[in-house]
Amino acid sequence: MSAVVTALRGDRRSGETKIRSTCSLLTVAGVATYRTPALSANDARWFFDHGFVVRQSLVMLQRTGHLGSTAIGRYTPMGVEYDDVTCRHVMARQRQRLLSELLDIDGESFAAPWNLSAPAFRHACHATSEHRVIIARVIDAGGDSSGSASGYVIVGRSAGQAYLQRLAVHPTHRRTGIARSLVWHASQWAGTRGADSMLVNTEPTNAAALALYHSLGFVTLPDPLVVLERPVHATTGVK
Repeated sequence: MSAVVTALRGDRRSGETKIRSTCSLLTVAGVATYRTPALSANDARWFFDHGFVVRQSLVMLQRTGHLGSTAIGRYTPMGVEYDDVTCRHVMARQRQRLLSELLDIDGESFAAPWNLSAPAFRHACHATSEHRVIIARVIDAGGDSSGSASGYVIVGRSAGQAYLQRLAVHPTHRRTGIARSLVWHASQWAGTRGADSMLVNTEPTNAAALALYHSLGFVTLPDPLVVLERPVHATTGVK
């Protein structure tokens, strides 16, 4: 649903070094592929010059100021508990089940090739200087957690700007308020670390996501974004 917007102007690294450090690496139709974060038109020009093509168009939304603590009752559904962890926690060898659960939820929420692999999950977490993975779990009638994740959000922060990197809820738990509460928790985490603005992007045709963000006070910004791709071993003739 979202990715970091990167500002690359003035970057003095060589072409391939910049590509490797900026892009996530994935396999598309059996081909090793570089995929950029969501980029502005200005930042996309450099990648066009290095053989990248547009694979996805996005809109960006922004909310200034974190959601107020007085609204917690509106955004926390009954019978749900939340874990606030890091990528290192999720990807620890002894927690392979947790990572598998989150990637399964992601696959149910985003059609291939836009669903996250384990390396892409790590890349999304570490695209900013600080991050958190907030995981929602439904509690059963007896007061016990089901044990399985119901949804999750990746939120990042750089200086005063927060980024809602990823938001996904399992289909059986949608329309229950979990997505809304995950955004709220992400906003609270970012606010306690000095962020006074949050950005998120989504596809312009994703009516459900747009309705959610607009209802939480996000506004659509006028400049669109693009995600670009290029085969790893492409020959561009540009250094």
